[in-house]
Amino acid sequence: MAPRRLPRCIPACPAPATAAAIPGSARHSRRSGGCRDRGKGERIPPGSAPGSAPSSAAARRSRSAPRPAEEMHGRLKLRPPDSARRRQREEKLRHYREAMDALLGGAPPSQVLSLTGAVLTANPDVGTCWNLRRRALGALGGDWVPSELAFVGQCLGVNPKSYGAWHHRGWVLGHATAPSSGREDLALCERLLAADPRNFHAWEHRRALVAGQDPEAELAFAGALLSRDFSNFSAWHHRLRLLAPARGGGEGKPGALPPEKLKEELELVQNAVFTDPTDQSAWVYLRCILSRAPPPPRVICVHVDREDATLAVIFSRPVKVNPTCPELKVTMDGSTLAGPWRSGEGRPRPGHTWLCALPAPPTDSPAHLEVTWADSAPRQVTLLPGEAEAWWQEPIVERELFWPELGVAEAQVLQEQVQVCRELLELEPQSRGCLLTLALLLAALDPRGGAREIRDHLESLRAADPLRSGFVADVQSRFEAALAVLGAGEGLSLANKGLRSVPFLERMAAVSRLELVGNELRELPAALGALRSLRELDLSDNHVTEVGVAPPLPRLRLLRLDRNPIGHASALAPLAAWPRLALLGLAETPLGSAPGGPAHLAELLPGVDVTFS
Repeated sequence: MAPRRLPRCIPACPAPATAAAIPGSARHSRRSGGCRDRGKGERIPPGSAPGSAPSSAAARRSRSAPRPAEEMHGRLKLRPPDSARRRQREEKLRHYREAMDALLGGAPPSQVLSLTGAVLTANPDVGTCWNLRRRALGALGGDWVPSELAFVGQCLGVNPKSYGAWHHRGWVLGHATAPSSGREDLALCERLLAADPRNFHAWEHRRALVAGQDPEAELAFAGALLSRDFSNFSAWHHRLRLLAPARGGGEGKPGALPPEKLKEELELVQNAVFTDPTDQSAWVYLRCILSRAPPPPRVICVHVDREDATLAVIFSRPVKVNPTCPELKVTMDGSTLAGPWRSGEGRPRPGHTWLCALPAPPTDSPAHLEVTWADSAPRQVTLLPGEAEAWWQEPIVERELFWPELGVAEAQVLQEQVQVCRELLELEPQSRGCLLTLALLLAALDPRGGAREIRDHLESLRAADPLRSGFVADVQSRFEAALAVLGAGEGLSLANKGLRSVPFLERMAAVSRLELVGNELRELPAALGALRSLRELDLSDNHVTEVGVAPPLPRLRLLRLDRNPIGHASALAPLAAWPRLALLGLAETPLGSAPGGPAHLAELLPGVDVTFS
């Protein structure tokens, strides 16, 4: 699809009025007949020269003068005097108490309708009145649905986002004797959405009304709203929900759109982003229509350790495995292993790694293990005589590391979007949505060849959006870790990458040396439990203060924590559970100079050789 550039002079919405045109602003004030000193922010009474100080009497009159009328956001608001407003509230409260006393005293159904009507038209959020009203309507005969719908419409005019009113409207429609055409409700939703495009009650009600119908009319409705305002995020979301059946191919699971429909949606997005490149809603929609539902979790690695008699199963996504989970089945030489399963991350929550104790494998013949998760194909591992460990690992797909939800497989479509983003960056180099989308597209197409450009775009994104620098740092961490995983062998270096987290640890099960020097890590990641073969770990020059929840690593012998702010020996106490830890580096840490620190650590880790230099 050839990119089509629109003139950027088309505004997404009317330009805001300037301060000179806003009544009540510093440059146009009518409240006291005077103006404000723009330098000092003081009110100057009429007749005074700008810059002169008002007299104390004038200042007191200005502060104490009543304000019966006030303009705010372009609307005139009338405020009665305090005493009158107080009497109004007292009168309203008296009527409310009288009505509630009568309702709770057992009023007949006909009177319940009038009493609840008086309360709800003043405040539609009194849930008790809606419950009593439904009970009374159930006891009455006749067709009360039309009048009740009109009443609820009146209440929604008071509060268009009243949970009780919307729930009651759905209840009333469910008691209609004949199926409603829905025209009145659709018109109601249109009126409310014209007043507030973010009224999620109206959106959900409209989606319920059109469920099961041809989505083309609703797509046209959403398109009409977007033609008036491309910043209408709710309309984009509504459009995405309508396209879900087409993306699923009739199976109900969101996948890729059909090519022709995808082309139409990409053209719509292109119009939006060239009209207002700084608005985020169209960019979010673009990434959504290019994506699919996340793939279900699957087994990506199986590790068998003879010495520890442990089987480790590593998943592509965090899962929760019950101690006797029927979904995860293991057999060894044809015999089913009953478990139980425990988390390899040391905490009872969904995780990537799950462990199971094994009976002693035979020493004179191979041990054949088969692991099955849910309905997936079984994964087989063979532990030969004399081997200390064995594993099976799934080959890595590059795109899954960088954009696992990407559902568009045609490289030409992605290349066209790359070209559109590059053209737009020439006009708007600080467009945050464009920078992020372009980085993701390049990573999905050619992560290694486009690494330099991707890094440049992410740095530009961090500079353009300082309020979300943490999010950008996480994106950068994932990109650098994914690149390293693609080229990993027995050793893996992620030194000086600015990492705040270490993603893709579940993909490093076969790594024996891991270098994380010079990053911004504050603790040992819990997902380290996936590294069943790790023997050396270097975390020097980070911000680690304690071991935290990191689980014991069964084969780790060397751990370096040099130049980390570790000041207490108790922060390293969990290392006593690491069975093969022999060397611990703590050079230039506060613990080395703390009174009694080294001695206390020697008591906690008696079998570990600790070096402080």
